[in-house]
Amino acid sequence: MASAPGSLKLFGEHAVVYNRLALSAAFNRRAFCEVNPAQGGITVNLKDLGKRRKFNFNEVLRSYTELSGMVERGDMHGLAKARKDVFSPYKMILGEFSHEFGFTAMDISIHSDVPRNSGLGSSAAVFCSLAAALNSFVHGGLGREQLAELANLGDKVVHGNPSGLDASTCTFGGYISFRRGEGINPLKIKTEVPMLVVNTGSQKDTGEMIGRVAGRYKKDKREIDRIFDRMEDTALSGIRALKSSNLKKLGANMNTAQECFRELGLSTPAIEKIIEAAMSNGALGAKITGAGGGGCVIILTKEPGELIPIYKRMGCESFQTILGVEGVK
Repeated sequence: MASAPGSLKLFGEHAVVYNRLALSAAFNRRAFCEVNPAQGGITVNLKDLGKRRKFNFNEVLRSYTELSGMVERGDMHGLAKARKDVFSPYKMILGEFSHEFGFTAMDISIHSDVPRNSGLGSSAAVFCSLAAALNSFVHGGLGREQLAELANLGDKVVHGNPSGLDASTCTFGGYISFRRGEGINPLKIKTEVPMLVVNTGSQKDTGEMIGRVAGRYKKDKREIDRIFDRMEDTALSGIRALKSSNLKKLGANMNTAQECFRELGLSTPAIEKIIEAAMSNGALGAKITGAGGGGCVIILTKEPGELIPIYKRMGCESFQTILGVEGVK
């Protein structure tokens, strides 16, 4: 059995794809994967979706070859079609793993407490738990960086062009700053951050949001670069606020980050309604976490529990969370 936490994005979403700094934190909801010996193939049981399928070696190898080619070519259209099969990212990871350690018959069972399609790194948490469980099952000896790389292959199928931030956060845990050209940087942050996560109830397609921003970037590189630069400045300021335990400053940076989301066209009326309720009830800051277009909003407020009844009346699920928890184990 292996498990991995979700990944809550504090700053730098989208901009991180274009080599700007981002900050994320592992939070205390987890995905779980159990791998057991089997006979004749690999069975993948996605318990939360009620889906179960058995694959032989040739099926895994064929899918892995096709998906790897799409990733290498940057074939976003092909990947969009491929991910309609919910098992595609699992075959990608299994193919890469079998390439390294050989094909082994096994039964894989996966369950997750991380809300799906909500900007909380749900797919990365699942893929990290799978990578770790596979590694343990065959006594592969993969290090955390290799586990993160393996998990990110699944995210490449699901999201098209992920930065790798989610996979790194779910694997290493704690707080992670990340720049594509430099890699991950685990941060020593001891500040207790009273955070509330509110689900809009509207699912979003991360790959579609990434594609939308990419389209705008092609049309107006100068303007989008300006927004990305502002997002990086906000991330740097947010890190300083966390290290100095300045929650008021942290909240102000979150609000600035949300302004950038609005400029990118990634906020929605439901998101704005949640943020308005937070700010009118004394929150220090509120923003989208993840790609936008739906999913979850994170709210920095000194008393998160006081806002839960407000969102319940609005028909929104919400929960308090702990940031900076342990990574894959």
